[in-house]
Amino acid sequence: MRHGDKNRNLSRTKAHRDALLSNLAAALIKHKRIVTTVAKAKALRVYIEPIITKTKKTETKEQIMHQHRIVFSYLGDKASVKELFTVVGP
Repeated sequence: MRHGDKNRNLSRTKAHRDALLSNLAAALIKHKRIVTTVAKAKALRVYIEPIITKTKKTETKEQIMHQHRIVFSYLGDKASVKELFTVVGP
């Protein structure tokens, strides 16, 4: 039975997979293009689309700071977060 087996494991542990997706997302935001496998690209799409959506939903200063903190927790790279909120988001 395959109950609860919808996520793409990429033959890695959870910590390794989270680090891989975080690094791929940061590289994609910085360089606007990356070269990777199809499986990793499909997993990355599910990971990065909610992050990009978070950059667009900002109204007040408190919400902007909160979204910055959330996105930084996913990416872990200040330069990528700044690029995302200044260039990509608007």
